[in-house]
Amino acid sequence: MKERNVQYNELLSMSEESGTAPVAPAPMVERAFRLLDLLSVAEEGLTLSDLARALNMSKGSLHGLLKTLETSHVIEQSDERRYVLGPRIYDLAQIYVQRAGLRHFALPAMRRLATNIAETVFLGKIEQNGVRIVECIMDEGERPALRISAPRGTRVHLLAGATGRLVLASWTAAQREAYLKTHALPRFTKHSITDTQQFLHAVEEVARMGISVDREEYLDGVNAVAAPIRSANSTVVALLWIVGFASNFGGEAIEHATQQLHNEAETISRSLGASL
Repeated sequence: MKERNVQYNELLSMSEESGTAPVAPAPMVERAFRLLDLLSVAEEGLTLSDLARALNMSKGSLHGLLKTLETSHVIEQSDERRYVLGPRIYDLAQIYVQRAGLRHFALPAMRRLATNIAETVFLGKIEQNGVRIVECIMDEGERPALRISAPRGTRVHLLAGATGRLVLASWTAAQREAYLKTHALPRFTKHSITDTQQFLHAVEEVARMGISVDREEYLDGVNAVAAPIRSANSTVVALLWIVGFASNFGGEAIEHATQQLHNEAETISRSLGASL
């Protein structure tokens, strides 16, 4: 919120210098943005009481604001009745993603992969508590009767299969171990790795290979392969992954997809200034 106040004050100064009357601020709009700022850094979300204290508002006044934002899908409630950011935020964030160049460079690569592999290709941004899908591309040719899809804004669990190991592979060994001491590995399916040391060993292998493969670890009957997208300073800024039903996407199909995915992810990274 501090940055917004600076920008607003600069606009007031410009208005005063030009001799025009400043526009009166809208307190409720300002509070709405402060609320979104608070939720953006709260990994587990915030309760009504938490927000009321932070914003110095009564629960009654705050309830109307929350209901308006929730109706617009800007925020949503978790199962624990905590408020978190909603999918509408991530639709609006596409402007930022496109400005950064990620979506511009990723879309052609995603279309090539979808056409060549005939499976669904996802692009996601890493967040504090998961990977947020910002784009989903499927083959536009002959499609199978069943295919995998997900709307933009969908959040994938931080420790989910191929993407989860890729996220942790971008961390230091100390960060991985510290995180897993306080976060139990979920058993999504009977194939999920729930042993910490086995999981850490798998993450090390992903860090070495630069590719991550999931064989029904996150969803029953679904396989995936993922690769990182890096920025100019070699930081992992996004993930690119292919998902398909295990009945079609397995064995040789995954091996065939892995090299193409790796090549396309490196092409996008170079376009963003990464030196590989």
